[in-house]
Amino acid sequence: MIPPGSRSDAPVKPKSHAARLFLRGLALVLPLLLTLALLLWVWNFLSGTIFTHVDSFVRWSVERLVTWTSDTQPTGDISTLIEEMVPEPLRLGISVAVSVLLVLLLGWWFSGFLGRRAVVLFERGLSRVPFISAIYPHVKQVVDFFLGGDDRKLPFDRVVVIPYPRQGLYSLGFLTGGSLRALNQVAGQPMVSVFIPSSPMPMTGYTLFVPLADLVVIDMTVDEALRTVVSGGVLIPAGHAEEVAALASRLDGGERPEGGEEA
Repeated sequence: MIPPGSRSDAPVKPKSHAARLFLRGLALVLPLLLTLALLLWVWNFLSGTIFTHVDSFVRWSVERLVTWTSDTQPTGDISTLIEEMVPEPLRLGISVAVSVLLVLLLGWWFSGFLGRRAVVLFERGLSRVPFISAIYPHVKQVVDFFLGGDDRKLPFDRVVVIPYPRQGLYSLGFLTGGSLRALNQVAGQPMVSVFIPSSPMPMTGYTLFVPLADLVVIDMTVDEALRTVVSGGVLIPAGHAEEVAALASRLDGGERPEGGEEA
């Protein structure tokens, strides 16, 4: 077993030129393929669970409308006539348009006083249903976090860095407020509360009370900090990213950063 801090003397076989080209091409194609696969899955899900039922509802509505407004009893099955006269792509487009219109109407109605009250009563009822009460609140929290838009009320607006979980290591967090008066008296200095989000699910994390003097305020928006946390530090904003190529080459050459200790 290789001791920590030591380097193996075994030579590292360099990758062939063909392998590097393959990996480079895969890195370009794979994100597009995954994006298309995700969009296709969403489309199939909506088409099979929503648009099909909306199409049935539209045909049923047309049948009722024709039956009520016609003086004579229509001959033949109206639903079959609709399928023969209206092409399937057009019916699918109508279903999509009706679905979007229904969602807009729901959003408009739930924005009012009666709608908000109905949502509160509905969620209160769900909270009393076994199994659903253990799943729905967390799913709603995730959906509200990503789709809340301007209505999303974040309990923080300032990004900070603190020495956590120990001195020498730093964690990205959000300044959420002050501290307990008793804690300030015990510490003998002003304390603040900081929320440390977890990767890759920033909805969970830790609330820490940190001395105000230990805070390092970062000129970064909340959304930029969240993208950094979710990506595990890969998607660092361009204005804050530090070039690490030189440091990586030093480590590959056996050098250690200043302050490091040999194991």
